[in-house]
Amino acid sequence: MGKKGKGAGDPADGPDVDAGAKAIAEVMSLRTQLGMRQTALTDAETAKRQAEEKLAKLRADFDQEQETAYEISKDMPRQYKGMQEQLVERITQLSNTVQDLQDKLDDAESHLAKTVREKDDIIAAKDEEISAMKAKMEDMAREFGGMLKETLDKMRERIELSSTNLDVDVVPDGAAVEAYGV
Repeated sequence: MGKKGKGAGDPADGPDVDAGAKAIAEVMSLRTQLGMRQTALTDAETAKRQAEEKLAKLRADFDQEQETAYEISKDMPRQYKGMQEQLVERITQLSNTVQDLQDKLDDAESHLAKTVREKDDIIAAKDEEISAMKAKMEDMAREFGGMLKETLDKMRERIELSSTNLDVDVVPDGAAVEAYGV
């Protein structure tokens, strides 16, 4: 409030006026402080709300991660059991395959042994046949040699008879007869 032209010594300008101005200034100052504090409080409430929202979001994310981890860990035994069953089935299949191949190998070895025995039997039979034929050929050669000697002996006799009849001495010598293997 301004002065209205009253003198300097006016009692209205006294301590009451100063006290009122002080009170007004103090009220203004308090209102300013109140406004600043309300602004700070509003800012703090906004920050608190944002922090609470962020905390709620983090908690929701944490709960979601925990749920996912729980689901994964809950599903792991089932997956493990499924994989174990697959491996057991695969092992069984491979064992059956190995057994089938072992059986085929045993059959092939048995067939090979049988074939080798048959071959050996055939070779032995052929060897016996060859030996028999050699023996027969030797017998036939001896028989032929005997027949040839006999024929030569008969021819010699006839030649001797003829030569005595003719008085000719045409007898084959012993070396010629031996040359024929007789």
